[in-house]
Amino acid sequence: MESNARVAELMVRLMSGETLQQADLKKQYNVSLRTCQRDIAYIRRALTEYNVGEIEERPGSYRLARRSEDADLEMVLTTSNILLGSRALNSPELAATLDFLSASLSPAMRALVRKELTLPRGSYLPLSRPKPILHRLREIADCIVENQRIVFAYRSSRVTEPHPLTHHAQPVALFFENYYFYVAMLSQERGGYWLYRLDRIEKIYAKEAGEKLDYAERFSLQDHRQQTYLLDSGSLTQIRFIYRYYLQTVLDHFPGSRVLETRPDGSHLIEAYVKVDGAMFWLLSQGVHLQVVSPPSLVNRMRAELTAARDQYLN
Repeated sequence: MESNARVAELMVRLMSGETLQQADLKKQYNVSLRTCQRDIAYIRRALTEYNVGEIEERPGSYRLARRSEDADLEMVLTTSNILLGSRALNSPELAATLDFLSASLSPAMRALVRKELTLPRGSYLPLSRPKPILHRLREIADCIVENQRIVFAYRSSRVTEPHPLTHHAQPVALFFENYYFYVAMLSQERGGYWLYRLDRIEKIYAKEAGEKLDYAERFSLQDHRQQTYLLDSGSLTQIRFIYRYYLQTVLDHFPGSRVLETRPDGSHLIEAYVKVDGAMFWLLSQGVHLQVVSPPSLVNRMRAELTAARDQYLN
């Protein structure tokens, strides 16, 4: 093998995470120890020039230590744990995705990732009826980029729709939330933007050219995330409430919220703009730690819900 081809092959092997043994190189390529050292020196200069990493030389062996290897490991572990906590994928797709995330790491780092993810992977709980979703995810993402409208069968969670129905809609935004992937679509059947759960799209019958929607009139994912908690339902309402627990909890659940006042007893007066039906779930869950003060309609609604809950335990 010519020297240029040999050096290229050695570089590819190092970049793939292989540890090269001097004795094996001499035998495989039929070269002297001096030639091996010259080849590695050439590769070392090239790696340094492009800031890829450096050759780690130990007695009788060479391996590539990437400059970003520690950072890569941290990102792989972080992303893997988020994915495991999402419950979004079935087991085969989860395994394939986790393997893909760690594929660029060195063998030693991949082994470390496998070890550190042993417990999280072993305790992974997919959804009760998990479906393959990666192909559909890509398909819908392509439709958004290409401004395509689709005709599809959709199985609703509504009791009044026990069978899949045909829908006509243009996907505009794809996002993950509370265990599921959702697609915001401009829906013919719903007369405007509607959120569809990706795993409930059973079949796509056709794709056709859609509209190039004006950006100002598109579905705003930022507004959705600021205004919605668990359920995208109810009118957009400015609410105010006194919160007597950990402040960061409120700010995380309602990203658009702000502190109007911090009181002497340590409680906070909070203002938020929310889709009120979904927000009710969280407001009710806080019990005595939270008191809604406006608007009056929400105060009355909270009072009625909490009174009905209390009355269940009077008998």
